Amino acid sequence: MDEDLYDEFGNLVGEQLVDSDDEDFEVEIESNKIQELGDEGEVLDSTESTSLIERQFGDEVEILVETEDIQEANVPLVEPSLERTKAVEHAIFNKPKEKIPKCNYDREYLKGTLNIPERIKNVVIIGSLHSGKTSLLDTLILDEHKLLNNSSKNIKLGWKPLKYTDNLKQEVDRGLSLKINGFTMLGTDLNDKSVALNILDTPGHVNFFDEVAVGLAVSEYAIVCIDVVEGITSVVGQLIQQCQNRGLEMIFVLNKIDRLIIELKLPPMDAYLKLNHIVGEINSYTKKPYSPSINNIVFASAKLGFTFTIREFIKYYYSEKLPTKIVVELEKKLWGNYYYSDGKIKEGVQDQTKFNTFVEFILLPIYKIFIHTLANDPSVLSKLLKYHFSIKLDENALNYDSQPLLRYICNLIFKKQSGLIQSIVELPDTNEVLGKKKSKLLRGDIHDENTTILAHCIKNMDIDGFEWSMLRIYKGNLEVGSKVRVIDSSNLSASENEDGEIFEVDAEEFPLIEISEIGLLCGRFIISVQSASCGQIVLVKGISSSFAKTATIYNGSGTNIPIFKEIDYINEPIFKVIIEPMKPSELSKLLDGLNKIGRTYPGIVMRVEESGEHVLIGFGELYLDCFLSDLRNKYSGIEIKVSNPMTVFSESCSGESLAAIPVHSSSNNVTVSVSAKPLELSLLKDLTKNRIPSDIFEDRQKLSKLLRTDYDWDSLEARNLWSFYHCNAFVDDTLPDEVDKTLVESFRRQICQGFYWATREGPLAEEPIHGVQFKLLQLSIDNQEDRTVGTQLIPLLRKACYVALLTAVPTFLEPIYEVNVIVHNLLIPIVEELFNKRRGGRIYRMNKIVATPFTEIRAQLPVIESVGFETDLRLSTEGKAMCQLHFWNKIWRKVPGDVMDEDAPIPKLRPAPYNSLSRDFVMKTRRRKGISNAGFMSNDGPTLEKFIDADLFEQLKENDLV
Repeated sequence: MDEDLYDEFGNLVGEQLVDSDDEDFEVEIESNKIQELGDEGEVLDSTESTSLIERQFGDEVEILVETEDIQEANVPLVEPSLERTKAVEHAIFNKPKEKIPKCNYDREYLKGTLNIPERIKNVVIIGSLHSGKTSLLDTLILDEHKLLNNSSKNIKLGWKPLKYTDNLKQEVDRGLSLKINGFTMLGTDLNDKSVALNILDTPGHVNFFDEVAVGLAVSEYAIVCIDVVEGITSVVGQLIQQCQNRGLEMIFVLNKIDRLIIELKLPPMDAYLKLNHIVGEINSYTKKPYSPSINNIVFASAKLGFTFTIREFIKYYYSEKLPTKIVVELEKKLWGNYYYSDGKIKEGVQDQTKFNTFVEFILLPIYKIFIHTLANDPSVLSKLLKYHFSIKLDENALNYDSQPLLRYICNLIFKKQSGLIQSIVELPDTNEVLGKKKSKLLRGDIHDENTTILAHCIKNMDIDGFEWSMLRIYKGNLEVGSKVRVIDSSNLSASENEDGEIFEVDAEEFPLIEISEIGLLCGRFIISVQSASCGQIVLVKGISSSFAKTATIYNGSGTNIPIFKEIDYINEPIFKVIIEPMKPSELSKLLDGLNKIGRTYPGIVMRVEESGEHVLIGFGELYLDCFLSDLRNKYSGIEIKVSNPMTVFSESCSGESLAAIPVHSSSNNVTVSVSAKPLELSLLKDLTKNRIPSDIFEDRQKLSKLLRTDYDWDSLEARNLWSFYHCNAFVDDTLPDEVDKTLVESFRRQICQGFYWATREGPLAEEPIHGVQFKLLQLSIDNQEDRTVGTQLIPLLRKACYVALLTAVPTFLEPIYEVNVIVHNLLIPIVEELFNKRRGGRIYRMNKIVATPFTEIRAQLPVIESVGFETDLRLSTEGKAMCQLHFWNKIWRKVPGDVMDEDAPIPKLRPAPYNSLSRDFVMKTRRRKGISNAGFMSNDGPTLEKFIDADLFEQLKENDLV
């Protein structure tokens, strides 16, 4: 370009610039003709221009010529979308019944195998966050299918994980499993014997352990997936304990062994010592022995797509070269302090230059393959594969990058996942496992003669906009068109008496509901079947609206109904928010959305306060964030106001009631006196963690002896214990000389109902009462023939419990999260500083993770102070630390300050002083619930004056007792 012809702005020098804002600038448009340039530059009229378009696009194109703007100026060019398109945001990858991939077995044979209960294995995969559970299931799915949907080239080469059971958009965006999912397939063990597998994949984040509890309830076997770098963390330890408490048989998969080689760069012997250390940790948690030599510990790298056991490795590469006797000996001595020398396997490593058998026969060949594959040494690699594994490498595979090549070679070496399936097959028989689980799951006899169909419905699932119910069949055959009775477990929990027994339920009370469809759960698709037999886990349509969380599917008659209990969801929901629609007119949409979503989130608790507020209680920030996202975008389609995160509190006492204050009915016909004191700490811990066997509550003598010997109760209290309810106790402490014991016993049920009511809503802020022992001291009835005495006693006993608590130094309790942090050693000071900045945060243990630069930090943090902690941790450590916050140990701590102190300063729009927190929390909770409605600065807090006579209150006040 000639610089002399243009100025610095790119304009021609000397040319007159045309300004569009100049009044002299006009653009003339002929209204009857459109001028365009043809191929030669001539001007074409509208007819010639139209013919050019026809020649270019053909006769099928409709041509419209507009000579003036017909759209009004106030109409936008692109109309905004007023309605949400939920199908795009929340669609599953595939339609559940379309594009079903081909498998390596006959699906009709699978359906036939599912009709044989002895050939069915119901397995749940559990583990900590990012331990590789979903990828482990992917290895089994890829083995049994020829071409999977949505399997891109990057997935096939191993650059991206498949995650075939993570279907929701939230799961894909967040990179972790949020819902339970599974796959029904046919597996083959080392003996080429097929077995039907129902494998369930569960989330690893502690906020979604309600989904894990669902998987544990419906399965007989568990695969515990462990990251070999992290080892046994507190989360994994809790999962092992849950499996043992629920009677599940386990196998352990030591996953990510590639990290020992590639990431940590451990020498082979050090890698073995690391694996051996994890095996020792496993045995410290379990009641039965676990070892790779007995085939209940499996090694794996789900990222590289392989699993193997010692038995499997020997069969592939040593069984044909050695005599049978040596093979059997080698299987037992390929793990532990054994080494090979002079053609024999000897015990004890005497020569330090010798590797033990596991390192020499298994780890060293694997290390050589890894090293030469990553070093891109094709000539040596081909020789190693041929020498150690008798495998000829395809020359085209050498063109792969190192990671896809390594995955390809590992698949050639370890072949299919038959060793893992063999470990599952060798677990105890299903009937033996069910015998242990039955008492924990079921009330009644599973072999009731009146029952032809019995199934446990554990969860509702939303699949492609349709509601399915997941259930496990325990008796009979379920067919499409079958009519069954659905008994909601949550409704039956309210019919328990003080001894934990269920009042008789008549089957005729529940209507018959027809099963419209049955399907096998297969990750991203569903296989429809006409029937399902005993032992299967299936999906059914038609019953989802008949129960909330869990239910019993039953088609018998009579009152002797075997009923499944409610599921223990491991964690306890204590993190809550309050919601309301942005537009009050959309309240009906919100309620409809809450009703639908409440069935798909098992552990969520929804309440409506007296003030009309809708309270959602979950397990943590992530849980409620996912819940609210689905509620907004998928189920209600409306905008929602959400409050700041809050927590559930509890009420208790720190002293004993100062006096036996009587409480009278309105007619002065009934008088009740109750005292309160804190429950023994050791008993409270055992009740909180369910350490006391449930069957002991049915035997009064055993329970009395346990209370006397283990918790130092006196004989009178132990004999007269009436009820344990939500970690509170009620004792009849009346004396025969002062009270008519027959009269007291006749109203036992009403008294206990009043006690239950009182402990559900305490006098301070209508929060549950925790850790209090109430004693009935006096009961007098002037007119025993009055028929309203029973109905008067329930609210009167509640009032008496309130008086007892308020006179026993009442306290306000807050829940405490236990925090599990895995962090690099260099970043520990940053984590310590984060805990020091938050009230009540403390680190109580640091466990160095063996053979790694990481440390597991165990700490405690009040739930109300935990908001945003995980975000702060990730930002401060630049994503190099991760934490999980849980409440399964159910730790409650007293909030600082005196809850009854009316003079405690509570400033406006500023944090309350440390010693005023208890009063501050109580007053804010009361105002939010509408209990105190005299304004923000009012001080109408809890007071004993509300529950007793005014004269008596004045006397107590004069004596400085209140």
